[in-house]
Amino acid sequence: MKKTLSFTVPFFCLVASINFSCGGDDDGPASVSCENAVNKYTVAINAYIDDFENVNKCEAVKKALRDLIACPGLTIGQRAEYQAEVDDIECS
Repeated sequence: MKKTLSFTVPFFCLVASINFSCGGDDDGPASVSCENAVNKYTVAINAYIDDFENVNKCEAVKKALRDLIACPGLTIGQRAEYQAEVDDIECS
C-alpha cells in the first residue's frame, strides 16, 4: 500500500501543477502534448492502483511519469522531484 500512496500524492500535485502551467487559452502543440501526458499518466496510475503487484502496470506508470517530466510546463524543481519519484519506484 505504501507504493500506491507514493504514486497518488505526487499525482494530484502533478496534475494540478500541469493544469495550471499548461492550461489557459494556449492550444499549441506543447499544451496538447502535456495534456496527453497527463491523460496517459491518469490511466496508468489508475490501472496500477487496481493491481499494484503487476510489474507491467508499474512500468507503465514509470513510463508515463517520464513522459510527464518532459512536459514543458514543469519547473526544474518539479522535474527533479518527479525524477526522484521515478528513481525510487521498484517494479519487481
